[in-house]
Amino acid sequence: MLVLSLPCYSQSNTGIPGYVHIPTATFNPDRTLYLGTSFLPKKYLPYSKDRYDAVAFYAGLTFLPFLEVNLRATRLMNIPLHANHVVDRMPSLRIRISKEGKYIPAVVIGAHDFITSLESGVARHFGATYLVLTKGTCINKLSTTIETTIGYGTDWLRSGQNEFIGFWGGILIKNNDWDFLSLMVEYDGKTTNAGMQLVLLKHIHLTAGMLNFDSLTGSISYHVRL
Repeated sequence: MLVLSLPCYSQSNTGIPGYVHIPTATFNPDRTLYLGTSFLPKKYLPYSKDRYDAVAFYAGLTFLPFLEVNLRATRLMNIPLHANHVVDRMPSLRIRISKEGKYIPAVVIGAHDFITSLESGVARHFGATYLVLTKGTCINKLSTTIETTIGYGTDWLRSGQNEFIGFWGGILIKNNDWDFLSLMVEYDGKTTNAGMQLVLLKHIHLTAGMLNFDSLTGSISYHVRL
């Protein structure tokens, strides 16, 4: 089985580069396009009133070194045929303020679900506005890289279902000889989550995890340079 030997920036279950659920300040290389899908469990999905699991389909493009756009469509699963359900559409925008340096972290500001059809915000189910910092440290003696992320989110967007409010963060660990595989633990502002990421055949990115250690979630995406 072929694997990628370069650093991998896989998608969280939100479709945004991140860990299990939280976004990070990592950016894919310029002109990177990715397409993917993720599974969102009902227990941590206020959008479904905790009644239905959901599947999301997403696409993202880094078309400038400092700008990334993403569009996600989320559909509830196993809903009754007569239910009045419209697929939720979520645009996202991320701007890189600074690249990671020897002593400074990468810094990104992001906004999710910032466009809504109703001024009241009731149609906004995944809103987020945040600042996030990510910094990796290589421990040569252990041939290990430890990446740390910390973020802060606001409730500036009018919605009762905003994500990533207050402080949140996570840690990713990988062996440099097996850097296609990463282990993660995080706190997203509400729950503590853990998982792993895997890159296969240079283009396929897998994320699998547990939300609050009791609900499975995951994502799979395909990356290509244009």
